[in-house]
Amino acid sequence: MDAKGISGHRQIISHDADGLKNFWEKKIEKQTMEHQTEDARRHKSALSKLREEWRQRLEVRLNMLHSLQEEQKRQLYGEEPGPKANTAA
Repeated sequence: MDAKGISGHRQIISHDADGLKNFWEKKIEKQTMEHQTEDARRHKSALSKLREEWRQRLEVRLNMLHSLQEEQKRQLYGEEPGPKANTAA
């Protein structure tokens, strides 16, 4: 009997196909593990915490500047502080 299998194809071709399949499965598994490791590393990183702290600082600073600007407008135009009341009634 020659080197052909039941399907009529040479056995070495199917063996090579299995080898390629196993090769790519291992490559994909390795890449997935590296991706998960990188995600875990980034999650543990202090960078996201620092970004959040700076975002909060900038938000407080913007609110302070906005309040200061509103106060300067009131002083400049002589308006009373607080919401405007309807005096037309």
